[in-house]
Amino acid sequence: MPSTPSQSAPSSVGRFAARPSRQRGRTAAQWFCLIVGVLLALRGAQQLIAGAHFSTPGEGWRASQQLLTALLLLLGQRTERGARLVLIPFALFYAVLAIVGDIDGREAFGLLPVDTRDKFIHPLYAVLSLLLLAAGWRGNRERDAGFGAREPDSTS
Repeated sequence: MPSTPSQSAPSSVGRFAARPSRQRGRTAAQWFCLIVGVLLALRGAQQLIAGAHFSTPGEGWRASQQLLTALLLLLGQRTERGARLVLIPFALFYAVLAIVGDIDGREAFGLLPVDTRDKFIHPLYAVLSLLLLAAGWRGNRERDAGFGAREPDSTS
């Protein structure tokens, strides 16, 4: 007797549809870490593949810094708390990098070359990550203060 569709094993579509999506529950900080992490990883890898050199200052140093920063962001993006924790050093680093790069105009710390694009991107990364940290801090304070929480049952 041939099996009917209702008796056969559940389809793969049904199994995947039943799982909650990890992307739906992501915070803005997690999305920022994921997107910027992927962009920095691609940029750093592209520079190294293109033959970046490690002379001082050199593209190799910038590529290495971008790959390490990407690794940090990609590890942190997995959880809400992890994303907020990695945004702290990320924001501080890019804020300092923006200031130091603007002062010299050509390099930061004698290792990282700074070009016109960097003078726009570094402050943008710093400001966006600081805004995300502030928004996350405010959200945590509201949650801790009991906004949106159920009232305790006084009948017990």
